[in-house]
Formats: sequence, C-alpha cells, structure tokens
Amino acid sequence: MIFTAYLVAYLVVATVLALSAIEVLAAWNNGYYELEVTLDNGLTEHGVIDSGPYIYDPTSQQLLPASELNLPGDGPYAVFIATGDWGTGSDYVPEGGRTISTLYATVDMVRSGQVQLYDWGLNYNEGYPQEEILEVNSTIPAENLARYDALSRAGRAQSVELFENMTGADLEETFGEGLVSNTAYYAASPPPDGPMPWVLTLATGLVPVLAYGGLGWLTFKHFYRVHIAGPLGELASAAGRIAGQDLDFSIERVRGKELGRLSETLENMRASLLDAQRELWRTAEGRRQLNAAFAHDLRTPITVLKGTVEMAQMRLRRGDELDVGSLDALSAQVVRLERYATEMGGLSKLEDRPVDRKPLASRSLVDELESHANEVVAARGEGLALRVAIDEGEDGARPDMVYIDLPLVEEVLDNLLSNACGHAKGVIEVEISVREGRLALSVADDGPGFTPEALRRGCDPFFSENKSAEHFGLGLNVSSILCGLHGGALELGNGSTGGARVTATFSTGGDGDETGEL
Repeated sequence: MIFTAYLVAYLVVATVLALSAIEVLAAWNNGYYELEVTLDNGLTEHGVIDSGPYIYDPTSQQLLPASELNLPGDGPYAVFIATGDWGTGSDYVPEGGRTISTLYATVDMVRSGQVQLYDWGLNYNEGYPQEEILEVNSTIPAENLARYDALSRAGRAQSVELFENMTGADLEETFGEGLVSNTAYYAASPPPDGPMPWVLTLATGLVPVLAYGGLGWLTFKHFYRVHIAGPLGELASAAGRIAGQDLDFSIERVRGKELGRLSETLENMRASLLDAQRELWRTAEGRRQLNAAFAHDLRTPITVLKGTVEMAQMRLRRGDELDVGSLDALSAQVVRLERYATEMGGLSKLEDRPVDRKPLASRSLVDELESHANEVVAARGEGLALRVAIDEGEDGARPDMVYIDLPLVEEVLDNLLSNACGHAKGVIEVEISVREGRLALSVADDGPGFTPEALRRGCDPFFSENKSAEHFGLGLNVSSILCGLHGGALELGNGSTGGARVTATFSTGGDGDETGEL
C-alpha cells in the first residue's frame, strides 16, 4: 500500500514536471522562430507562421490559408479550399506564459526570406515536371511560385473534378473560382542561426528521461532509506543484541508487511530465548539453593552424631560400657543421613522433592517429635533448657491416625530448633499440636526476637542478619518450602514477652490431600 502511494505520487509529480519543462522549453524555442512583420495599418506585429496548408490564388497572386478535404476511398487524394484572406492572422493564443500571434504566410514573406515554402504533397501523378523549378532544399522560390502552381494544378490528379464526380458538388461554384485547388503548400520559418535552437530541441527530448528517471531514482532512494534501510537497520541491531545474549528489550513492529512479519518473528524468538534463559537461571539458582540447603540440613544430624560419638568416647575412656540407647541413637542418625542423601541426590531443585506420606499413630508422632527435639537441643544447645508442651485439644480431640512424611517434618523441626539454639539465652519452648487434618509445631526462644526486616524477609533465600560463616540464611527458607510441599506454611512472629516464635503447619490428610496453609 505504501509502495503504491509512492508510485502514484512519483508518476503525478514526474508528469507535471515533464510537461511544465517541455512547455517552458517549447516557448523558449518558439522565440527563435518568431517573425516581425509590418501590417497594412503600419503597425509592427510579432508572431509565428501558421504552417498551412495554403493555396495559391493566381488572380491576387497571394497565398490563401486553406483546409484539406480528403476524398472518399483509400487513394491519397484531397481537395484544398481557401478559408481566409491573405495576410490575415488568427486570434491571439496564450503560450509559454505570454501571448503570441499566429500569422499567415504571404508571397512577400516568401520573397523576403522570412518564410520558406514547401509542397504540401498528395494528388501526385507521375511525369509532371516540378524538379526544374525547385531549389536544392526543395523550397519553392517566390518568383517561381505562379509557374509551379500552374504546372502542379495541371499535372496532378484532378481531385476537384473527382470530388464533383463522387458527390455531385461543384466546389468552384460554391467557394469561388481560384479558391479551390488540388495543390497546397506548407510554410515554415527558416532555421535560425546558432546552436541554441538545436540545444533546446535536444533538451525538450531529454526532459521526460530526466524527469521520470531522476525523480524515480530520488523516490526509490527515499523509499529505501525510510521503509527498507531504516527497518533493516533496526532488525540488524536487534539481531546483534540477541546474538550477544542481550535479551532484556523488546522489538517493536517495523513498517512494511514483510518486514513487519520478520520483526514479529524476531520478537517471538527473543522472547522465547529470554524465557529459556530465565528458566536456565531459575534451574541453576534452584540447584545452588538445593546444594546450600543440603549442606545446611546435614549440619544438625552430623552434630547429633558427633555429640553421641563424643559421649561414647568419654564413657569408654572412663571404662564404662556403652549402653544400647547410645548405639541406637548413632544408628538412627546414620540411617537418617543415608536416607536424606538418597532423597536429595536425584533432585534438581528443592521444590522437586517428593512428599511421602505414611500413616502414623498421632501418639507415636508426638513421641517421635519430642524425642527428636531433645536430641537436637542436647547436641546444639549446650546449656539451654528445652520445654515441650503437647496440645491435646479440646476434650482430647486428637485423631488416632495421621498421614505424615516424618523425615520432612523432622528436617523442618531441625531447622527451627537450630535457629532457636543460635539465639536463645536459656530456654527453648516447643509446642506440638495435632488436630484433625493438621500438625502444628511452634518453636519459641527467649532471645532478642525478629527485627521488622526479618519478619518481612526472614523466609527469603539467603536472608540473614548474622553474616558469620555458620549462618547462610537458608534454614527458614528451606523450612518454608518444605512446609508448602506438605500442604502447610511457615509463620514468623515474636512472643508477647519477647523472643522469636516460628510456627510450622503441615497437612495430615490422606496421600495427596494437600490443604495448604491451615
């Protein structure tokens, strides 16, 4: 559509320019062929000679302007009829921005050399003499005009009689004797001196070439720069940025149907590459967080294992025997480490960890969690007291059986207790609540509590207000993700008398019944 508009505008403008230039050049060129004649009233007139046809009137011995009347049929025969008086001119006509008079040729003009006279042609018969009275350039001199006309009228085809025979009309009777002829003449100004008329004639011929060719080149150049080179430059720049992995931008649709579709294709490709790049980044970030979480969560069982081994070594040095409970604790921690390593080994990110719910009596669950809490605080909270409260619910409304992923819940409890051990002054409180469809673990300490910033961002990955090497800011983030996987949530808060309180909830419905935050 745009190209069509350019084409139409180009043709219109080029045509107007060509016609205007031709008109100006023609008017300029006509100036070299203008004559200056003196009229009967003594005034001088400037004008151009009417080319004819003319007939010669033997009576007045003058040239009369005439009209050509072709005879019916295929033969080259015509009758020439006088239509005006000799020496008169036509009306003034505008040309080239000024008015020029058209003058009729006269015998005096031919005699003075202002006009050259030629045979008009037609009605030829073979054999009539004319070459002997013509000049070398085929012009008819004024002194030979009467003889030439008489010979031509007699020697040429008698078209006047032929017309009368065909139509029955007597033209001489109608128009007058001597005003109808079978011979006519063509008048022209003699070629002007100097090369300028030829230059103007050549320029007039070149005008269309220059107008259409030059303007066509300029139009195409402008169209290419605006509608092709510009959009292609934008697309090339966009392609360069894409090749350089700079995808954080957008490609606007460029002008043009085909280039517009190409820009949309590039934009779709850029968006797809950006999505793929972000997904790769998320995968890498997930893997990094997983590795950090893996290392973070291994610290608690390793600490418990280390503490149990140290206690066993102390007893052996004193000569005491190892009790079965110590060995069972060591075995439990080893099994836990083995299971945890197996579960985490095949994951690409923490959110991919499966939740393996198994039925467990609620009483056994409470006992397991209470025992596990004691082990963790004993190993990591030297000098800290642990208080465990069991919420039996109203009227003992605790379900007999729950569906729980116990290792996952213990990992969350590990993280919460480890966090509390690092901030508590003397006491850590754990509250275990088992209700219909929900398990809630609340861990509180008597430390400084959470700051407003920690309450807002405490579950973000790697957030920590303690920048020591022992704290990576992952415990609460990992716990929050694990709670979400088990259909629950993690809530941060501060106690009414100070200290931090973290509550983790888990869905305990049947396998696959994740109810979310309760």
